[in-house]
Amino acid sequence: MKKNSPRLKFSIALSVLYTMAMAKIGFMLRDLVEFIKYGVTEEKLNALKAMLTDFANIPTDDELVGVQVSATQEKDEAAILLRDAIAEIMQRVENKFGAQSGNYRKFGVSGVSDLDGGKLSYVARRVHRVAETMAPQLESEGLTPELLTELNSRLTTYEQALSKQEDAIADRDIATENRVEKANEIYALLVKYCNTGKQIWEDTNQAKYNDYIIYDTPTGKPKDKDNQEVLSETEQ
Repeated sequence: MKKNSPRLKFSIALSVLYTMAMAKIGFMLRDLVEFIKYGVTEEKLNALKAMLTDFANIPTDDELVGVQVSATQEKDEAAILLRDAIAEIMQRVENKFGAQSGNYRKFGVSGVSDLDGGKLSYVARRVHRVAETMAPQLESEGLTPELLTELNSRLTTYEQALSKQEDAIADRDIATENRVEKANEIYALLVKYCNTGKQIWEDTNQAKYNDYIIYDTPTGKPKDKDNQEVLSETEQ
């Protein structure tokens, strides 16, 4: 059974979470004497900061998309060269036997221009194998060992590029899951500690109480009466 991907348990943008959490930790360190009474020590806050550092060091999705796109382009370029090598051999087969002949059909290249991934690799290997067995018959059409070697070389390059693309896709999926899991863990601790901060100052210091309010919006800012996020003057 396929594992369900983790989902964020809050609305704050991941790009905002780090700076907001670090600011809250700053308030907690300021009020450490009070927090220690609730078991929130400097060691625990430093551990949360370390979690945030690890979180910030996870490659962003934009970075990983860039790697994936580059790998896909590399694979596509290798596929073009591989199809060209197949076409060079198949033209010689057609010249010798005709495109409707049984010998031509042995190569199984129908629709090769639309093939990709493992299917293209499979056809390329088949062309190489069958061409080798027919090499004496195709020699008169210009089939040489060098052409077969070139086909095999391009196949190797293509499969390496295909593997690189698949790795890039997998790396992105893994990083996305890791980022979400760490973000949820950080957010849960942040809420716990901020609730403690609000409890500490609820009846004695409104300004400090406000320091621990978390607004679960994409920007981490409150909404106005029309349910719109409040922007600072520099954002308006």
